[in-house]
Amino acid sequence: MKLQKWIYNIANYTIRILFGVIVFGLCLQSMFSTSFIGVITKEDGSLQERTLNIADSPLKHLVIAVLFMAALVLMRKVWQRAKKTTKWSCYIEKMTASRLLKIFSIIVGAAGVFWILATQLKAGSDPAKIYALAMQWRENDFSGFAEGGYLFRYPYQAGIVLFYYFLSFLFGVDNFIALQLVNVAALLCVYYLLAKLAGYYWKEDAKIQIAVFLGLALWIPILFYITYLYGILLGMACSLAAVYLAVKYLETRKYRYMFVAALCMGIATVFKMNCLIYLVAISCFLVYDMIVTSGWKNKLRSLLFIVLMILSVQGCNQAVYSYVENLSGYETPEGEVMVSWIVMGLQDTPIGPGHYSGYIGDVFVKYNYDTEKITEASISDIKKILTRMSENPLDEGIPFFARKNAFQWNDPTFIGMKLNADRISAIDMPGFAESIIDGEASVALSVCLNYIQTLILLGALGYIILHWRSKNLYELFGGVIFIGGYLFHSFWESSSSYTIPYFVMLIPYAVKGWLDLVRIQISPNPKAGRRYFMTCAAIIVWGILLLNFSRTNLFANTIALDDGEDARNQFYHRNQTEATELEDNYYTVSPYLAEEVALTEQGGAILTEPVSDELAQKIAFSTKEKGKVIRFRDSEQVLAVLPGESNRLTTYMDDSMNMFYDFDLEADYQWTVVAAENGVYYLVLDGMALTYEADSDQIHLEEYAQKDSQKWLIR
Repeated sequence: MKLQKWIYNIANYTIRILFGVIVFGLCLQSMFSTSFIGVITKEDGSLQERTLNIADSPLKHLVIAVLFMAALVLMRKVWQRAKKTTKWSCYIEKMTASRLLKIFSIIVGAAGVFWILATQLKAGSDPAKIYALAMQWRENDFSGFAEGGYLFRYPYQAGIVLFYYFLSFLFGVDNFIALQLVNVAALLCVYYLLAKLAGYYWKEDAKIQIAVFLGLALWIPILFYITYLYGILLGMACSLAAVYLAVKYLETRKYRYMFVAALCMGIATVFKMNCLIYLVAISCFLVYDMIVTSGWKNKLRSLLFIVLMILSVQGCNQAVYSYVENLSGYETPEGEVMVSWIVMGLQDTPIGPGHYSGYIGDVFVKYNYDTEKITEASISDIKKILTRMSENPLDEGIPFFARKNAFQWNDPTFIGMKLNADRISAIDMPGFAESIIDGEASVALSVCLNYIQTLILLGALGYIILHWRSKNLYELFGGVIFIGGYLFHSFWESSSSYTIPYFVMLIPYAVKGWLDLVRIQISPNPKAGRRYFMTCAAIIVWGILLLNFSRTNLFANTIALDDGEDARNQFYHRNQTEATELEDNYYTVSPYLAEEVALTEQGGAILTEPVSDELAQKIAFSTKEKGKVIRFRDSEQVLAVLPGESNRLTTYMDDSMNMFYDFDLEADYQWTVVAAENGVYYLVLDGMALTYEADSDQIHLEEYAQKDSQKWLIR
């Protein structure tokens, strides 16, 4: 018994200390600064997306927290009075947890369906490639596996592609709306499972399931991910199912939970490989169970559970690869080496610390797909980066990880609205949807979510303090998953879209923390009063330490991040003058001499067609190192020039993230966009300008001379 108690104390306090330190750090950043994706002007005058930070007022956050606490206390008193009133008591008794969960699920599901139908956003960025590959498979086109192709580089994406391929037989080809509706079902599963897990964590709390579900439903950012066809919600749903079944196994020791949990874990990694973090978390608790439980039979069961999960992950992924090999005729490639992602995660990239930089593609090609050489080169680069950071910890190491932390965790929207803003709708979206995505409503929502994020983190801190001596280690399941996600993405490629599945894990703890703080506030119990006093004392001590730390330069470089007034104006969408530089976005491009037609591409030929809402006429302008890339949205091809063939115009797949990248084709495709007047530009490359001949309706290149025939109306 002494050994078990000793092991429990080590495990319990290690997890709670680490959990508390991480949450406290995130809470500080949330109170003192806010992150978002904005735009900066580079030295050459071009625009570049960049994660920016604005200073926040911790006093405002604390005032909001106090008002929130007061509102909860008032609501609790009203609720208790209503329960004693004969008129309302009969209705309250009928409000069982199961019934309320169903009602809330219907409301959330309806809201998700409404958003999908109101926006009808087509896939963009990486999800567009995943979706396009699935639809190409329906046409027996498996060239994505060809050397240099998307699946040649990222074979682990074959699982989600195969899933959408199968769904296309059920819903039809190019029915992206139906695939988004599947995400709604996955999101409801996530909410339901987290609520049920909270019920198992804190069985004595009769209303915790309803409170957690309601808290999840009110946290809007994850709702925007229902239109994001990238397997995030599907992987979360399957992973949480495995966690829920693991908890049921530990409670009942029944084999059926073990086998189904292992299958769910295997399927989850087919959708998203980083769901292995959930497997590691479950395995940690099973190892703990093997140590402290009595009886060899139970110990062997838990060991078998771990083995089954590992075998399920290997089996499910191997089954996918075998089926896809048989379907496509291509052998499954090794793909890019995972350690290369760590190098990228330690680099400062144009968008933000640790974001995608192209390193994985560059090293993959440089060493001719040789896994051993790529691994050696990547490890060598990691050592160089860490050595440099360790030699200059205050100037490079600590500030880098602090900014990366803010980039991933301190955007209150978790780039949910940004993922919607960068895509094309199949319809004319209603005004309210456009406003929510990138208008006045988006500003109001971002400000609101900024305070909600702090409330979530403060609530989680409250839970950690109030339950410091809890004897239920298994209530930390979600906390361990969160810790695993936090540590993993501290070194891996960074994006808020990768960390949102782990931030969601904090919401049950936040809800529990606030509920318990409210109960202590109004409880006559002397023990509760002492706990409340200890909580306040801990907050005061931390406040004094923070006050001293806040006067240092290190605090300004790690916690109170601020990129100035321009960043603040961008966040609040105010005082924004029209940029002379063309911003990265989708446009219709028409000749200045013929505004009734628009530039388009068909089968590699550059031509014009009458202006319409056709997807083929949507052209994306995006900033690269040497200029703007002009991409035809319908085909993902870019407008390029072959220098060796009389500057002939062509179309080209420009980067290694595309599916049919041709390493042997040399082409210039980074244009200089020169503003002529409002909405009118010249498109120039190597001294040659894109020119439109009105008489012949021909598009070609001529020496840049600022003629009317070289002007383009970009709308």
